[in-house]
Amino acid sequence: MRRALLLAITLTGCGPGVLDPILTTTIGFDTSGPADTTALDTAGPPPEATSGASMSSTSGPSASSSAPDTSITTGIPDDCTFVCLPTTGEDGSFIMPPVDVKCDVWAQDCPAGQKCAVAGPPPLDTDSIACTTLVPEPDQLGEPCQVLVEGHLGPDTCDLGLYCHDVDPRSQKGTCIPLCTGDLDDPTCPLGQVCMDLALPLCLAACDPLLPTCPAGESCAPLSSGFGCWPDSGSPKRGLFEVCESFDQCADGLFCDDPAGAGECDLDELGCCLPLCDLNSPDTCPGLELHCQPFYQDGPPPAGLEHLGVCSLP
Repeated sequence: MRRALLLAITLTGCGPGVLDPILTTTIGFDTSGPADTTALDTAGPPPEATSGASMSSTSGPSASSSAPDTSITTGIPDDCTFVCLPTTGEDGSFIMPPVDVKCDVWAQDCPAGQKCAVAGPPPLDTDSIACTTLVPEPDQLGEPCQVLVEGHLGPDTCDLGLYCHDVDPRSQKGTCIPLCTGDLDDPTCPLGQVCMDLALPLCLAACDPLLPTCPAGESCAPLSSGFGCWPDSGSPKRGLFEVCESFDQCADGLFCDDPAGAGECDLDELGCCLPLCDLNSPDTCPGLELHCQPFYQDGPPPAGLEHLGVCSLP
């Protein structure tokens, strides 16, 4: 019960002092450094997010008089109250008309030519989800993609049922990955992937935290229905028995668990990095009186993770 509760808190960010996972990973954007404005708009500076959810307009001289204008341009509609999403203008450029149409990401119930996706700035929550217009010739699964509004989580250039993931905060470019299908109680992802249940449910590459196979820059992190490869936040990882507040803060081979799990942890803190272990191997847990306990205590483990344990007090 203790472990299931902590997983729920760290993934939803609903506990006191818990950081929203979107704000502590590369799905959220770090705007502390200069943005690569050429990646968004070859005709001038990219549109910038204003306070709240509306967006300001920018304009600039054309980069080439001979090339067609395919830049992202905006106006400032008086009724743009949520987020301005892309459509095609008469000159072939993208413009951002006002849209505030809520939708169901599982049902994908938007009108034809639109998708139910992220449509605003961080953090990612249900208020960020709306119908967004598909761009002409949208990017497909595994292809490079682009977020259309600087500093926002969307809209993006991916096709229906896809999301632009692991976005570089300066270029606004990432890769199209699938959304989970099915429903909240029974999410489905392609073979070899696991669903991360967020406001926008994402399919991520499945992994075994004891045999990490994630690419560079990603870690094998606990998700809603297993372990998946999640982009590192860029912050230093916490070590054995150190304080943690989020599911992705501990170093490889460690898990952010209840501090009551080890006498070496600070009971006044939200979480503590405890070592993961193999239930099928000799018990070699460090620390005082720690033993390898089943990681999944409240139900059957996901397929392939039956051996997973965590070192904690009995």
